[in-house]
Amino acid sequence: MMNGRELRTEVIPEVVFLGKLVDRILAGKIRVPRFQRGFVWKQADLHALLDSVSRGFPIGSILVWETGEDIETTQYIGPVEIRSSPGRVIDYLLDGQQRVSTLVGTLRLPKDAQATINGVDWRLYCDLENREFTRAPTKLEPWHFPVNSLLSTAGFFDECRRMELSDPSDTRLRKWLREADLLATSFRDYQLPLIRIREADIDSAVTVFARLNRRGRKMAADEMVSALTYKQGTFHLARRLDKFRDELDGKGFGNLDRVLLLRAVLAALDRDIYAKDWADLMVKSDVRSRLPSGFDLATEGIRRAIEFVKYELGVSSDRLLPYGLQIVLLGEFFRLCPEPAKNVIELLERWFWVTSFSGWFGGRSSTQVTRALRELRDLSKGETNEIQVVDLNAPALPFPERFDSRSARVRAFMIYLASLRPRSFQNEELNLGGVFASSGTRAMRYVLSNVEQLPKVYSSPANRMFVHHTVTGQTIGGLEDLDDATLKEILPTHGFPNRSLELLRRGDRVGLIETRLESLIVGERKWLEERRVTLPMSQTGDVIADSDTSQDDD
Repeated sequence: MMNGRELRTEVIPEVVFLGKLVDRILAGKIRVPRFQRGFVWKQADLHALLDSVSRGFPIGSILVWETGEDIETTQYIGPVEIRSSPGRVIDYLLDGQQRVSTLVGTLRLPKDAQATINGVDWRLYCDLENREFTRAPTKLEPWHFPVNSLLSTAGFFDECRRMELSDPSDTRLRKWLREADLLATSFRDYQLPLIRIREADIDSAVTVFARLNRRGRKMAADEMVSALTYKQGTFHLARRLDKFRDELDGKGFGNLDRVLLLRAVLAALDRDIYAKDWADLMVKSDVRSRLPSGFDLATEGIRRAIEFVKYELGVSSDRLLPYGLQIVLLGEFFRLCPEPAKNVIELLERWFWVTSFSGWFGGRSSTQVTRALRELRDLSKGETNEIQVVDLNAPALPFPERFDSRSARVRAFMIYLASLRPRSFQNEELNLGGVFASSGTRAMRYVLSNVEQLPKVYSSPANRMFVHHTVTGQTIGGLEDLDDATLKEILPTHGFPNRSLELLRRGDRVGLIETRLESLIVGERKWLEERRVTLPMSQTGDVIADSDTSQDDD
């Protein structure tokens, strides 16, 4: 409502010249609200955007919200400081922040400004010989044209003068000047669509954004919630999530997907954890008012869930976690029941192992996962003492035939391998949490990296082993360099059987991996029996990339 009348949202499209857009931003007429996340593009993204503009390719529309509301905004866009707002009505940027930051930061970078921030170099050049955008070269050549001189008349002529003073041949000078003129013209004449939302409150503005972007690139869910729940100086979900992930990073779980953490918050609010329309959900007053407390409750539950899997089950890193949803559901359980009885802990442990080795979350619908969540809630409240939604007698999937870190079954195997307490080449127990933090999914290196030597088992997990992050390349050489006494202590901690030392010294590399494979299959089956997991119906099988955590395959 405004002055007693209901607002009617207007969506007004227009086309603006690039230079005009940049000028309006520098003048503080278009600003970035603080509920937006920071700049996350990489160096290559900057080069690609400038290349698209130089070629006249479309780079998408810019969405702004015009309002007289006083919204807290960022002082800088990229590396460039923005002036104070000149008037009451401001255009707040809702979509296009990465693109706008790139354009402002490279085209208007002051000569004395800090050029490199968080690994991104904003002082870019165009190689006029090859029409390529590049970081500041080690040696500045006459044909390297600075991007921050393209929209400046004085700067453009200064650079042309610099080229002339380098005393090139007439042919080369004409080529450089022609390319520079074409480049500057392409940026001066470039136009892009701007969509302005007017006569709207923040709820309507972000809802319009969500509807406009249903089929395109969407605002991250936590950013949208932050916008919809924004109040000056109060709760900021995206920022709280960043801080919480920093905390989890210190525990070895900083790679948990932000959406999974949002699902945990929804669970704490007793909402559908698979909610998709955040705009519609967050305008509900009962959800909005409880979001801060829901966040605190959810994160406390996640902390306890991580302590459980880390110290009770040996899952020292999110890189070993088969499914992120396991943490979401366990987090909800521990939120409601921080100190469960011993028999309940044993039931949760079996639940974890069965869901990990059977691939339960990989083949279940959202309805079934929601039922499993509800059952864990009932268990936490003492309203049931058994688990039925997850069949605890379901057999484990076969031993994986190939290593793929995106597979929950492979990660479950890695937990077993970690339980052997693998040792480094210096005969010290590896801190796997630290190894994963340093090496990511490359914490498990190839024993032999030559596929021709191992045509049958090259891709097998048996051809991988945990190593210290300082070890590079295949590990067979490091093993062969160790003395027999050290090898007798180290090899069993990586699942190599007793006769491995003999095979290693004999140079039978194929036999070494094949023998280890047999030993790992037998060892894992015994380990599963101890955890009351039904053994797989066949020894080995293919894997699928079904993990819901954010990982890259090596």
